[in-house]
Amino acid sequence: MKIKTPAALRSLRPASVTGLAALSLGMMALVAAPRCAQADPSIIVGNQVSSATVETVDHEAGTVLLRDHTGDLVTVRIPPEARNVPHLQAGDKINIRFFKTMAVSIVPPGTEPPESTITSAKGYAGLHPHGMLVSNRRERVHVLAVDPAQHLITFDDADQITRTEVVQQKAMQDFLNTVKVGDTVDVTVTDAVSFEVMNRVIAPSATVQQAPGQTTPQQAP
Repeated sequence: MKIKTPAALRSLRPASVTGLAALSLGMMALVAAPRCAQADPSIIVGNQVSSATVETVDHEAGTVLLRDHTGDLVTVRIPPEARNVPHLQAGDKINIRFFKTMAVSIVPPGTEPPESTITSAKGYAGLHPHGMLVSNRRERVHVLAVDPAQHLITFDDADQITRTEVVQQKAMQDFLNTVKVGDTVDVTVTDAVSFEVMNRVIAPSATVQQAPGQTTPQQAP
């Protein structure tokens, strides 16, 4: 089942089907059957590595327009919460990776709803500026109906919208036998984006020994 992603995270998914390919979201089909003891499933639904050039940066809107190695344009939104990432500028050449996973779990009725989170970080990789942005999009759904033969599920999402979806992932199809109509299910979709700015290098500082107990810092060229 596809889980609707909020606007702040939606554009983390690449817009083209080539190069920075769009990473599709799937979920699960569920059936009214007795529960069995097993670990909650977690699957990888996207893993893409590519290179791109920064076309424009809109700091006010928090968006970066990229052109991937195939020539396709991709817009990546940097949420306001993600301030701790390297600043990009037009003309930057970057290596970029998108990684997406999904996990589902049955939760007791009345438990606190899950919270979505965003984590960002910056540093250096081989002296190149390096950044990472990880978003955990968590949503709670309520199972209304299932069709195990057709791998269909009908559910109410967090916005009280009733939807019917087809499940394609084998691991999620196996999850069928642990769920029944009326169950509450938490879905976590994790998007991880990491990048390195290849055309910029941070020159390390060098320390030159002048005399015992004295040093003079010298900036490397």
